[in-house]
Amino acid sequence: MNTNLRQLCLGAAIVFGLTAASTDAAEYAPAVAEFKAEHPGGERALAGHVWYPSHAQGAPGLLRGSAVWRDITGHLDARIAPGVFPLVLISHGMYGNTVNQAWLAKRLAAEGIISVLPNHPGTTSFDRDAFEARRLWLRATDLSVSLDQVLTDPRFADHIDGTRIAAAGHSLGGYTVMAASGARHDAEGFADYCAIVPMRADCEALDTWQVGTDPADLDMLQSDRSDPRIRTTIAMDIGGTQTFDPESLAEIDMPILVLGSGRQDMLMQDVESRALAAALPRDRVTHIELSTVGHFDFMGQCVEGGYEILARELPGDEMVCIKGMQHRAAQHDRIFDLVMDHFRDTGIVSQ
Repeated sequence: MNTNLRQLCLGAAIVFGLTAASTDAAEYAPAVAEFKAEHPGGERALAGHVWYPSHAQGAPGLLRGSAVWRDITGHLDARIAPGVFPLVLISHGMYGNTVNQAWLAKRLAAEGIISVLPNHPGTTSFDRDAFEARRLWLRATDLSVSLDQVLTDPRFADHIDGTRIAAAGHSLGGYTVMAASGARHDAEGFADYCAIVPMRADCEALDTWQVGTDPADLDMLQSDRSDPRIRTTIAMDIGGTQTFDPESLAEIDMPILVLGSGRQDMLMQDVESRALAAALPRDRVTHIELSTVGHFDFMGQCVEGGYEILARELPGDEMVCIKGMQHRAAQHDRIFDLVMDHFRDTGIVSQ
């Protein structure tokens, strides 16, 4: 695999809160459950996780263990706490999965926020299917289908404030949530861009998947995939900004938080987060470039020795664990605080 493509795949591997007035968010125990959903007609099956606030007691259970990543724990299938809560849709990046941003979803659950994290078929860690990956336009629809499902799920339906819904995504997940917010793919413009810089990782990735090469796909690829239920969006070190029609970005009318990686260890900010922020309406975007944050700091924490395991077993992949322990934990604190500040500033979270 080309090194640039490998890096984009790894990097892609992607809030909000308003609690009931009578509850104390600090008392919530993060809980997690699986969910399944299907696109209309059954053409695409989804699976993922819902993180949510509970009053569960005792020790949390193990959701996922790993020799490289810190264990993910939560109260498995616990009863949701009484009340009505906001919800955030979280999109992982290319060849990532729902565990990549579980650290964020878990912290949101502790604050009284429900998070829904679907695996995107064809572009997940364990489902790399070229046909599904080619249908890039369905990633944004995955979020809408997932939302439809949880809004009717008897475990959660009565606990979701449908007027307080957000989206957040990392890397290609950033592309996904921006598409769900009104950004439209521009196949011709992206082809012109890639004719100049064909070796860029985003150009190589979409070329590998043959995105937009079939004329029959173009109407779907460039269609409006926005979900009007989403009130605000967070793009976390987005990958794929150059695929968007600039006019569609200029027309987005919701608060957008763009978080960029100041270390620039993976993505070039000039063509990604900085370019996205510049294309959005000035009065609707907040752009923050975190000087000591790298692309992989938006993912989970590595364990001691994780870097060495990857260097030995998957040479080149060890980059995901650079500064992946105590440093990354500190960056998670910064990222989470900025996310919560953004929603307080926009009136989504009560002051």
